[in-house]
Amino acid sequence: MTEHHPPSDHHDEENGEYLGPSKSQVKREAHAAQALGVGLADLDAEALDRLPITDRLRDAVDQLKATRSRGAAKRQRQYIGRLMREEDVEAIEAALQNLDPNSPENQRRQMQAEAWRDALIEDAEAITRFVDSYPAVDVQHLRQLQRGARAESAREEYGKASRALFLEVREVIEAAGEINEEGSSDT
Repeated sequence: MTEHHPPSDHHDEENGEYLGPSKSQVKREAHAAQALGVGLADLDAEALDRLPITDRLRDAVDQLKATRSRGAAKRQRQYIGRLMREEDVEAIEAALQNLDPNSPENQRRQMQAEAWRDALIEDAEAITRFVDSYPAVDVQHLRQLQRGARAESAREEYGKASRALFLEVREVIEAAGEINEEGSSDT
C-alpha cells in the first residue's frame, strides 16, 4: 500500500480550481522573507535609509545588530520574520538591487553618467541636452562643475573637477530614478 501525498499547490480536483499555495510553499516564502529581513542587518545605516521599510522593521534590524546574546538574537530574527509579513518584499528586493554596484541597472547608470560627463567636458552645448533630459538639475551648479572640468581637461589634467562633475551627474541620474537611454545616445 502506497501513501498518497498531496500536491505542492492546492487544486480542487473536483472543480479544477486553484486554491492557493501549499503550506510548504507559504513556509518557504516566509523563511525567505525572514532571511531577507535578517540580511538587512548586514547593511550600514545609509543603505537602510534608502530602503522602503517601516520604522518598526528598521528598529528591529538595528536592535538585532546590537544584540550579543545568541538566544536574544534568535528571538529578534523571528520577530523580524513576523514583521516581514507586513512589508513589500518585492520593493525591498528591488531597492537592494539598486544598492548593488554590480547590478546591471547600476552598471548602465555608471556608463550613462560617464558618457554625460565626457560630453559635458567636450561640448559646451551638452549642458542644454542634459538639462532637457533632467530638468530638476541645479543648472548653475552644473555649469560651475562643467567649467572646472573643462579647464582641467584643457590643461590635460583629469582629477578633482572631472570627478565632481561625474558625481553630480550620477546623483541627478539616480534622483530621476530612471535610465534615460535617449540622453546617453546624445552624448
